[in-house]
Amino acid sequence: MNTFAKLGKWMFAAPMAVFGFLHFGPLEFSLPYVPAWLPAPALWVYVAGAGLLLFALSAVLGRKDRLAGYLLALELLLFVALTHLPTLIGGDFAGLIATFRDLSMAGAAIMFAEAFARDRSLNLFGPKVPRND
Repeated sequence: MNTFAKLGKWMFAAPMAVFGFLHFGPLEFSLPYVPAWLPAPALWVYVAGAGLLLFALSAVLGRKDRLAGYLLALELLLFVALTHLPTLIGGDFAGLIATFRDLSMAGAAIMFAEAFARDRSLNLFGPKVPRND
């Protein structure tokens, strides 16, 4: 992996770690994004933060990082479907910005999983499958 690609990996993983830590801060900033019909909204904020942190950890360690990239993409697409699109449909322009921000990050997570992940396994508990390049 060339120097710029390594830098790009860090530039993708580090903000995910920061976003993850922010989910464990004051809840008044995160709770409004949780759909009202979901039970235990604080739990969902913490689960989302843990997912972001686990991706960053996996990307840095190079363990289960392909699986983590796909799971991050799924999490971000769920953010779009459950929070940003309803906001956009409700007429809030911020929903448009958030939708395309998270769609682009989901795409980047998929590209990370396919192009930069060192552990090629998608199996959570299976053997490690090394890259062939």
